[in-house]
Amino acid sequence: MNEQIIVALTSWRKRITNLPTILDTIWAQTMPPDKVVLTLASEEFPKHVLPAEVQAYIDSHDRLQVCWVKHDTRVWKKFLFAAKLYPDALIVPIDDDMLYPQGMIEDLFKTHQLHPDAPISGNHYTFRGQKCHCGCASMVQAKHFDGWERYYRHRYRIEMPSSDIFYTMLAATNGYFYVPSEVDYQATAVNYNETEPYSRTGVKNKIRKTHDFCCRLFGQKVLRLFGEDDHRPFCVLGSAQTELGKAIEQELLAWLTPHFNVYLVQHDGRTFEYAALRFLQEVMSRTDAPCFYVHTKGAYNVRKVAHRVRNMWRSEFVGRQAEYLQAVDGERPVMACPYTGETHVPWYNGWVANAAAIRLMPIIQTEDRFYYEHHLFEQAEAVGLRMNDVVLENRKPMHDDLKLNFD
Repeated sequence: MNEQIIVALTSWRKRITNLPTILDTIWAQTMPPDKVVLTLASEEFPKHVLPAEVQAYIDSHDRLQVCWVKHDTRVWKKFLFAAKLYPDALIVPIDDDMLYPQGMIEDLFKTHQLHPDAPISGNHYTFRGQKCHCGCASMVQAKHFDGWERYYRHRYRIEMPSSDIFYTMLAATNGYFYVPSEVDYQATAVNYNETEPYSRTGVKNKIRKTHDFCCRLFGQKVLRLFGEDDHRPFCVLGSAQTELGKAIEQELLAWLTPHFNVYLVQHDGRTFEYAALRFLQEVMSRTDAPCFYVHTKGAYNVRKVAHRVRNMWRSEFVGRQAEYLQAVDGERPVMACPYTGETHVPWYNGWVANAAAIRLMPIIQTEDRFYYEHHLFEQAEAVGLRMNDVVLENRKPMHDDLKLNFD
């Protein structure tokens, strides 16, 4: 095994005396870690003074590294700083009030070998159908939380609820989703701290607050609406979270979910299509798979043409799915859509592209939502399966086709 394993945890004054007993269960693992990183806050322990028995334990274990930060940032400091110190390691975050069975790290590592790019959850807890991080037992990598430092601001630290679901949301915005290990360590771990027992009292409210906070912070949230072993074609649905956008989202999901593995990227409208296309590029270029892309067409526009376009997407991408996939098969960068323009503009920008084309996307954050239509596939071949080379100044044939077939 070439990968370094780092166990990461934090604690505070009411639980700090738990550490010797808890960490003894870590050293006794069938696959013990290379190092344990304990992150503590100076404001919680002034002048870095710890209880004598805890300090003695630290001094007697050379693989136990203490990392001090200025402020008590609660969930932030659990392992983000450990991941910064060891960016290429496998990080196993744990809680400071649980005893861990001897096979935990080995079991997590076996799941990691099956899913080397995914964060692994040792807790079988889900939020809206999505596997969640739990501090008591997981195995993650620094890349899952890329960009966390840009969110690390004083006011965010103050406002953010102390919940591990923050990590679930942050990983998802980067295109990574938790995979469950075979063992549920929330069920098998033994609660140690009798004075402050682990409880799920109020957990739903905490998770809702954290979920809402993350959506405001990131400007988006991502849900994977399919299981690990589903082999249908991929589709990314970009959804503007306006009142109309939410209604159109449900309309699209009604016909997308039976036929596609859908990633739902909900954004606040400020970033237009940037959020969905950035996510699509990150995930699909990594999986080397073709992907369909649609969005809540008409969320800002109530003209009837928007409804016709959505009807056209449904007819084309479901009824002729095999033809679209065949059109993008191969190694050359290619995308297929119902209509193309003279400059390879995918009119009404619903399309499917292979990974080679997806990697060429010039993903920059811009408020010009037409930027992507004009520049996305400059270097890729564009195929219109209903109509090629619609002239910019005369789109009448395309609109006649929409009105005739998709009213």
